Order: sequence, then C-alpha cells, then structure tokens
Amino acid sequence: MTATVLAQALSQLFDPYVLWVILGSAVFGLFVGAVPGLTATMATALLVPVTFFMPPVPAIASIVTATAMAIFAGDIPSCLLRMPGTPASAAYTDEAYAMTKKGQGELALGAGLVFSVIGGLFGTAVLIAAAPALAEIALKFSSFEYFWLVVLGLASAVFLALANPLKGIVSLLAGLLVASVGLDNPAGFPRFTFGNAELAGGLTLIPIMIGMFAVSEIIRNVATIDQPWEMAQTRIGNVFNGMWQLTRRYWLSILRGSALGTAIGALPGAGAD
Repeated sequence: MTATVLAQALSQLFDPYVLWVILGSAVFGLFVGAVPGLTATMATALLVPVTFFMPPVPAIASIVTATAMAIFAGDIPSCLLRMPGTPASAAYTDEAYAMTKKGQGELALGAGLVFSVIGGLFGTAVLIAAAPALAEIALKFSSFEYFWLVVLGLASAVFLALANPLKGIVSLLAGLLVASVGLDNPAGFPRFTFGNAELAGGLTLIPIMIGMFAVSEIIRNVATIDQPWEMAQTRIGNVFNGMWQLTRRYWLSILRGSALGTAIGALPGAGAD
C-alpha cells in the first residue's frame, strides 16, 4: 500500500461528516455494549438500515466504530456488576469484578480501554501492511486446520485451570455438551433437542452468558437480601492512572495478545467471541 493511498484514506477519514458519524456511532455502541445481553453484532444489525442512506466511507466508519465501542463497553457492566455486556467480556468478568471489589475499578476499566486500543491499532497496522497475504493464508484453512485450532483452545482451557483441574475438565465437558445441542453436521440429525424445534439451531452464546453471570448474580443478591447491600466501589476515578506503568510492565503479554487476536481475527468464522 503506497503513501498516496494512505493519504487519500486519511483525507476521507477526517472529513467533518465522517467525524460526526464516528462520534454518533461511538455513543450508540457505548450504550449497546454497556447493556448486558446486547452485543456488538446487534449494534451492527441495527446500524445497517441507517447506512443505506450514507456514502460508502461514512457507512463503513459507522459500523466499525459501533462494533469496536460496543465490544469495549461490555467491560463496564463486567467490571462494576459482574455481568458481561458482550460475550467478548465474559472471559475476564470474575477477575475484573474482583479488582473492583478491592477498590481498583478504574484500573480494570483503564486496562480494558487502553489495551483494547493497543490491540486494535496493532491489528489495523497489520491489516494495512499485509491484508492480501493474510487473506491467502485464511482461505487455505480447511476443516482439518480448524479442528486442531479447536483442540488447541480446549487444551488451553484445561491448562488455565491448573489450580483445580477436575473443575476445569468438568466445566469443559459441560461446555462441549451445551455446544452439541442442535442439528448434527453434516447428517442433520437432531441432538439433545427433545423434540423442540426451537433447539434445532443450537444454544446461542448470549442466553448462556446471561444465565451464567447475570442470573447467578441476581440470585446471589436475592439470597443475601437480609444483609446490608455491599457496594463494590462507590466512585470510579481516572481510568488512565497507572496505565503507562502497566503497559511497560506487561508489554510482552500485550504483544502476544495482539498478535494472537490478529491471527484469529483473520480466520473466517472465528471472531472475537
């Protein structure tokens, strides 16, 4: 990609109309992501009819901005309420909420914001520099490669539960059981649907995520309703405090996560969730 193309892209990006579209889409994505159960995909679906009346560049800018903002905004209820706003935030909900209970809510939110920005910029730079090469590699991925990628993910999940391997294995098997609900591929035979046609499409991630985190948190609060209400943190300070020190300390983890996210994001059908 030549410097001329980049200059033309930047000139289109900094058009006042495009900037206003980006601002409005960011506010919309912030609202959608901060509400548990609403996803970045839903934000994109709601924006698509609006983009029909826009030129191509503002339309793409609005969808990309809303998606990125919604994924980050999912960290807000994840940190403050232990209810992930989007599926991408579910992986570290317990850790983020534990930090908030210790009075480190701004640190958890700041880490989610800053490191998300760094990962996004890293992926954007790689996309600009090597999009054709990444596309060729992604198109060569077949079911064989996807199978071993899934095996790697399952093995990693077990290694993450080294403190209690039995609990990790049971949770892994429960997840595989839930994922097997629906029509068998490629035979099309129903599995664990119990004659219910609504289960033929399988169990989606959103209801499972809400049941695991939101409903369990509500039941926990109801069970302890006779006890004084415990606020995890009453006030959130500057989320950027200490971010430079964290970035310098964990630069290798940031680089590793950015590279892994870029590689997985380039694969068709993998996605951030």
